[in-house]
Amino acid sequence: MAELGALNCYEPEALAAASVIIEGADVPYPPMPAPPYRMTESGVWRFRQACLPAAPGYFSGPRLLNWTTSLLTKDGITWMSLVPMEVESQMPHLAACHGTVVVCGMGLGLMAYAVSALKAVTRVIVVERDPEVIAMARQFTGFDTWPQRHKVEIVQADACEYRFDGADFLYADIWPFYRMDTMVPDMQRMHRNIPTSRCGYWGQELDMVDHALAQGVALEDFNAQHVEEFCTATGLPLIGLEQDSYPILCRQASVNPAIGAVRRPMAA
Repeated sequence: MAELGALNCYEPEALAAASVIIEGADVPYPPMPAPPYRMTESGVWRFRQACLPAAPGYFSGPRLLNWTTSLLTKDGITWMSLVPMEVESQMPHLAACHGTVVVCGMGLGLMAYAVSALKAVTRVIVVERDPEVIAMARQFTGFDTWPQRHKVEIVQADACEYRFDGADFLYADIWPFYRMDTMVPDMQRMHRNIPTSRCGYWGQELDMVDHALAQGVALEDFNAQHVEEFCTATGLPLIGLEQDSYPILCRQASVNPAIGAVRRPMAA
């Protein structure tokens, strides 16, 4: 159970309405509240729930689960699920959110709910290109009942084409797998169209370490300098180093046996 002090960053009403509040394992980030999920189905997308006894984290190893796991699938592929790996991978970005935040990718609505629950966040724009996902998410997340609903706007658009000025933070999670080579160019396009002083994307820690290893850096030597070098190489003002332990977390995620080690190259 999360200590009360760790939850002070959230609106109390949003915490009370959450279906579950999930903590990371040995990570320096606040727990993450999930929306009040309910069952629904629509077309090729499926929202379902399952009881898993245990699952691996993103920065950590396997852990017991004391909550019902929600999953969003399409054509047999799970795009997002309420497991420790998904939750922990978003925690560094959630902790960096403030002011006006653009979240690219609706998914299970987890990030949208948690970001909008933050006291430091005044506005959230969720960009999702699939109208079916938007319609489903409104149902399975109980969107219109969120206490912080007034902060959130959902925009149907391609995240790589959507333009917005005036955001304070940009977060993107629009891919089905980790270590996809399309992530950096996609993120660069999004950041050009949605310029922010800080940004982040799902799985960036893996890309940071892979980039350093490709330059001949030994895994055990990966440090803050290599995080900065990746930001410079990509031109993206990525979050992470706000926490001193971030390079260690990057190394832990990069060798997580539950995450595929092989990169997925861009199609020719």
